[in-house]
Amino acid sequence: MKQPHSATSAGAQYIQAPIIQLSTKHLAELKTLAANAHNGRFRYCLHESHEAAIQEMIICLHGMSYFPPHRHPTGVVESYHMIEGQMDVFTFDDAGNIIGKTALAPIHASDENKVFFHKVTSPCYHTVVPRSEYVIYHEVLTGPWVPDYTSQTAPFSPAPEDRAAVDKFIRELNEFRV
Repeated sequence: MKQPHSATSAGAQYIQAPIIQLSTKHLAELKTLAANAHNGRFRYCLHESHEAAIQEMIICLHGMSYFPPHRHPTGVVESYHMIEGQMDVFTFDDAGNIIGKTALAPIHASDENKVFFHKVTSPCYHTVVPRSEYVIYHEVLTGPWVPDYTSQTAPFSPAPEDRAAVDKFIRELNEFRV
């Protein structure tokens, strides 16, 4: 079988081939890349470019990697399918009030209170919070990827470089009860 072509950019490695197969060896490599990344995350991009109609990725989060709450415009759909670890997905109204929390875990580790798949089909602010040292999930997003349009950062979200504000925000999320 022809080996996949691979190209790396900041925080991502593009894997391109007619047939892509990933093994646990790839997941171990992904963990190392995420652990060494300045923001604690790394992704394998399984699509060819930002212009692709489907953006498909295997993403690894390490430690308390922070994604500012964001939303996607009408017509952009995003889904998470858990592979390893646990994370929570929080949803917010436009004012920043928490309106939902979903605990995600891989199907082999899920119980009645956790799910392994989460899909956002309408513009709704959301963020993920890791609940294990490593989180690996398969993300699919409607493309193309257009920065500042495809992902719109919430006005109430703390800036990633303001660690004190991020830590306070995460503490407040942790206090939320469904």
